Amino acid sequence: MMNSGFAFRAIAAAALTLVAAPAFSENAPAPPPASEQETANQIAGEIELIRGLKFKQPVRVESQSVDDFGKYVSHELDTAVPKSIRENYGTIVRTLGLYKGPPIDDFSSLMTTVMTSQVGAYYDPEKRAFFVVMSGMPELMRGVLYSHELYHALQDQYFDLTRYTGTAHTINSDVRLARSAVVEGEATYMMSLWAVQKMAGQQPTRAMMSQVVAMQSNMSMDQLREALKQPQVAEALGDDVKKSVDAARDIPAFIIDSMMGVYFKGMSFVFAVQDQGWPAVEKLYGEYPPQSTEHILHPEKWLAREAPVSFEWPKFGKIAALRDWQLLDDDVLGEFQWRTVFREQGLAAESESVAAGWGGDRYAVFKRKDSDATLLLLRTSWDSEQDAKEFADAYRRVWASKYANPPVPTLLEQSGSDVYVVEGGDENSIDALMKVVKRAKHKTLAMN
Repeated sequence: MMNSGFAFRAIAAAALTLVAAPAFSENAPAPPPASEQETANQIAGEIELIRGLKFKQPVRVESQSVDDFGKYVSHELDTAVPKSIRENYGTIVRTLGLYKGPPIDDFSSLMTTVMTSQVGAYYDPEKRAFFVVMSGMPELMRGVLYSHELYHALQDQYFDLTRYTGTAHTINSDVRLARSAVVEGEATYMMSLWAVQKMAGQQPTRAMMSQVVAMQSNMSMDQLREALKQPQVAEALGDDVKKSVDAARDIPAFIIDSMMGVYFKGMSFVFAVQDQGWPAVEKLYGEYPPQSTEHILHPEKWLAREAPVSFEWPKFGKIAALRDWQLLDDDVLGEFQWRTVFREQGLAAESESVAAGWGGDRYAVFKRKDSDATLLLLRTSWDSEQDAKEFADAYRRVWASKYANPPVPTLLEQSGSDVYVVEGGDENSIDALMKVVKRAKHKTLAMN
């Protein structure tokens, strides 16, 4: 699947900071310098004091039109997302159970609309500059966004964000989402530190920030919209930001889940790691990067160096049962996306508890060469036999939602802490396909 964090600079990140911060507000921020570059330079200096880390070189800031940003997005999509996924995105997310809404026929159009509706500013690692897309923001909102994007520049100068976030050819989607959560989560935390300090007129304590982090990490989009009805928050954010949040109503829930998760679950994770000091956070980019979204959702598992299980499929081209099938996507869902699957398919109440037992997975989505029929092969590992049983029981109920009409052949088997799944094909080949799933090689990744 696509890396949902590669170009999002969600306005919701800044909005939630301002929702959380007014409780600490005592002093209005001082008027900023007149120009965008002067504003950026001033805020960069304030970030250096908060973080205790100097910029290696100044960061250029430029204005950009929505149309030009749309061109940037189109280029990023073509570069970052394989053609087979772009052309079959709707089929893939529906087959995985991440989405059950109206058909998604044009991936590029959908994602361009999503990102242009949500962007206020963004940092471009290739140009080593950040671009302001949303003009006319209230001054505090402007500063909040600048602090976020400037911090990306600081991260890039020390840790090379392009290398760190990787590509579809170097790391799987779950790892990429986890690393995006580090990058965006740390920038969101710094943005929050900056905003609270501006509004409170003093350096925030960790106890003070724990309230901000907890509020943001647990807030849903509906709760955010409700918070925006507060007059003081609406005034601080401005009309353009409110429009961006309203526009999120038209974005599929699984995309919103990823957007908000990258920023706010990521921030909660970084906040937990930062309890050991900034050097511990720096290890996320070097010695001990997160190896799954499980680490993001459960920082104690990262601290314990609990590594996920990895799987490698046999060579599909040599398997007779797959000769009539075209491979569309081969990747990892991970705990975060499993939560989304269960919510989307009507199991919201137990989505977190069932997904919490995740230990590793690998999926392969196919399309029949002569029809629109799909096939899903799924290999999963769970922390215990009981966790595997809970997943198997819940996943059988997912089938009732995914395949109510028309039904498709399905087969699920559990062996200890492993669960094997086949969805699709035909009754004559399903047993042979299950043998393919069971042939996936199993290994536990070592944390460096």
